[in-house]
Amino acid sequence: MTLLCNMLDADFQVDTLIYARLYGIIVLRAIPRKRWFIVPNHTKLLDSKKLLEIFDYLNERLKENQLHLEITIYGGSIMTMVYDSRPATKDIDCVFSVVNDKLLNNILELTRYAFSLPIGWINEEVKEPLRLILKEDIEPYKAYTNLAILKPKAAQLLAMKVLAARPEPAKDFVDAYLLCKELNIATKEQLLQIVADYVPLKLLGERQLHFIRYLGEDLGYDWE
Repeated sequence: MTLLCNMLDADFQVDTLIYARLYGIIVLRAIPRKRWFIVPNHTKLLDSKKLLEIFDYLNERLKENQLHLEITIYGGSIMTMVYDSRPATKDIDCVFSVVNDKLLNNILELTRYAFSLPIGWINEEVKEPLRLILKEDIEPYKAYTNLAILKPKAAQLLAMKVLAARPEPAKDFVDAYLLCKELNIATKEQLLQIVADYVPLKLLGERQLHFIRYLGEDLGYDWE
């Protein structure tokens, strides 16, 4: 069973319209209005406030153990905390700096129990697409005494969204739309230059090209 959530404070909507037929299935596209999205009703979502509470708690446990940690956040967590583009995320997409693995795992388990988080609340799957990135542009987001939260710059994040180009329920299309607005991108050439700075263009296939074309359309441009 699912719940349809309406973000009334947003200024655009994700409608269920066809934007391409990929791999023999119908893929949905987003158009600017209000945002709607579907989430499983059994998923415990983490809003920006809850994410900050978790990071506060992590910092205290790190301090108690005289451990310093850097976390680079991606995906739903960065779109929730930094860009306020969705009300919540189901996990924290991130990469950790190298630390004492055993001690860090113990701290993460304490955090999971303290906040009644599900197994898999820390999602490091982003490591795989990061292997394809030519470079990373990381900047500080929030600093605690023993914890530093880092994030990729908007341009890198946009390039990663284009490369992924996943259909709904993934939010790549909506996120890419917001990031194009953030970066004032008006032409296909501008977008491709940003992508080329981070991703080999030879990795862009039919799926990504469809994604770019319909992204331009929703932005109000003809990117044929």
